[in-house]
Amino acid sequence: MNSKQNIVHMLMQEVERRYGIAPGDQVERRLVRIFKPMATADLVCWGRTLLSPDAAESEWLSLVECLTVHETYFNRDKELMAVLAAEILPRMFERKKLSGDLRLRIWSAGCSSGEETYNLAMVVLLAMKNAGCARECRDGSIVPLTGWNISVVGSDISSQMIRMARNGTYSTVKMGSFRTMDPLLWRFFDQLEDEGGANFEGRSMRVKSSISEITRFRQHNLLEPLPEEPFDLILCRNVLIYFDKYKATVQTHLCSSLAPGGTLVLGVTDTLLHRPALEPHHRGGVFWYVKPAAGGLQ
Repeated sequence: MNSKQNIVHMLMQEVERRYGIAPGDQVERRLVRIFKPMATADLVCWGRTLLSPDAAESEWLSLVECLTVHETYFNRDKELMAVLAAEILPRMFERKKLSGDLRLRIWSAGCSSGEETYNLAMVVLLAMKNAGCARECRDGSIVPLTGWNISVVGSDISSQMIRMARNGTYSTVKMGSFRTMDPLLWRFFDQLEDEGGANFEGRSMRVKSSISEITRFRQHNLLEPLPEEPFDLILCRNVLIYFDKYKATVQTHLCSSLAPGGTLVLGVTDTLLHRPALEPHHRGGVFWYVKPAAGGLQ
């Protein structure tokens, strides 16, 4: 192993220790390609600086940006959104009404540029309307009935992705964020003025205030607990594939962040390694786990 490969290998080991991203061959090859134009001496010098105790966190996060794939789009998981609207959310609304606690807190873990987080907020509002928990306004927006409080949090390790998510603006270019858009969701967007003209392709669409008001984003490392109140619904899909020996740690934090009666949704290829008292469910390719509720309410 030459000096450049040795530095790359050490960097990958430290990335896994700090952020849980497994140093697989594919990830290391990607890093080698990134550093290929860099002189070996410069890379060795930079690597030693990064591996020193005084290295800035921002330097490491810049490196992590290069190692993760941020592809996402609206309605990416059609089957999941359908199960949420038809089964998971209606049961959640009923449980909330029976308990008298009308706060609904949702966490989209590994949200990338925010499409899933906003998508969740839209699906929740539509499901609330169908369940009689929200009303439709004249402008087409949907507002929860008095007493309900909805909060949808998106988190990601990438500060760049979080900035994009907070902006809430997406392009309609082919194979972009709207490639599999559910027509029901267009009502939640505004077209930015003087963009796109008569041609739909290339327009910029921004989520309406009725959605942005109930969503927020924060940078977060999944190897650490999220310092928030417990959530009623947590989604962590297409994220755990990056983790190996720290996968159980991430899942432990996710389970700890569930409120009693809360639901954890994982990807179809993910197995919950430790699920004390969590009840497994599945429909088709959608897998979710429910935490027992206080007083037996599910």
